[in-house]
Amino acid sequence: MNKILMVMAPFALCASLSAQADFIGGSVEIAYWNAGTSGISTFDKTRLDFEDDLNLDSDSFFDVAATLEHPVPVLPNVRLKYVNMEQIEDGKIPGNSDSDKFDDVATGKVETTLDLSHIDLILYYEILDNWVSVDVGLDVKKFDGKLRIFNDKTDDESNIDIDEVLPLGYLSAEVALPLTDLSFGVEVSGISYSDNAISDAKVRIRQGFSLAFIELGYRQMAIKVDDIDDLDVDIDLSGVYLSTGIDF
Repeated sequence: MNKILMVMAPFALCASLSAQADFIGGSVEIAYWNAGTSGISTFDKTRLDFEDDLNLDSDSFFDVAATLEHPVPVLPNVRLKYVNMEQIEDGKIPGNSDSDKFDDVATGKVETTLDLSHIDLILYYEILDNWVSVDVGLDVKKFDGKLRIFNDKTDDESNIDIDEVLPLGYLSAEVALPLTDLSFGVEVSGISYSDNAISDAKVRIRQGFSLAFIELGYRQMAIKVDDIDDLDVDIDLSGVYLSTGIDF
């Protein structure tokens, strides 16, 4: 009897792991995003154009993400993502008088660092899960960045921290083509309050290869914030992205 149990034990273990695999899943992925930047920043009466004045035109960003889905109904699934969004460019503060200063920085050539790097903690529930899947939940964005403008001729510097935690509504929908590993999807996070708003949206097409996948899409991130340390920002970053990873 003991010998039979010893022989059957590995098969029972494999069956148990297989059963769990049917209910526990997730993914790990990395993405490259080429985004163009447009918008304005205003301090007091001085207005700067991110593209025309500061030369923050387009840049490449990277993000990594991991997702865990589980069978416990009352607990949300979890997705954690880090997005690196730092740009450094040489530009200018336009104007001909001291009154045209931006914060404490005099007019003239400047170096600008715009860092919108952030972490997303997405908590969501699957309300549909077949050839059409729909997820709804909460996207908590934690920004840890800054807007720094430096005039190396005068040593004038404006350094404004962008250190905010924002809870956004989250929606994701995907349609899988029957008998294929091809799918189309959209993903949107957003919030709007007073004169402030932020949205992060993308449309995508994904091709699976066994456990691996490759995804091509278009992403747009728009931020409108009034009065952060007397600074107003209205900025849009959008462009094509490519990601790949493992879906298990």
